[in-house]
Amino acid sequence: MGGPGLEVAKFTFYVFMPMAFMVYFGGPGFYERYVADETFKFNPPPMKPLPTEPGDIERALAQFREARQQRKALREQTMQEMYESKPVGDGASSSR
Repeated sequence: MGGPGLEVAKFTFYVFMPMAFMVYFGGPGFYERYVADETFKFNPPPMKPLPTEPGDIERALAQFREARQQRKALREQTMQEMYESKPVGDGASSSR
């Protein structure tokens, strides 16, 4: 048994070690040095600019809606083909 001195040392370690990690890893210097440049490798900015004019926004929304409708029609067609090609059992094969 270590005694009260060891308990104080353990308590100090348990309390201040997470604080030290938060100060070091959460500081702006660490972010600028290690994180800021890496964000563009995994999440690059968009290649074409986003529309800002109302007419451009409406055209972009119309394109998105049309693409969504095409994907939905393709998905429904695929599901229909799956249902048509799936053999249906008569239910008499169970031996219970």
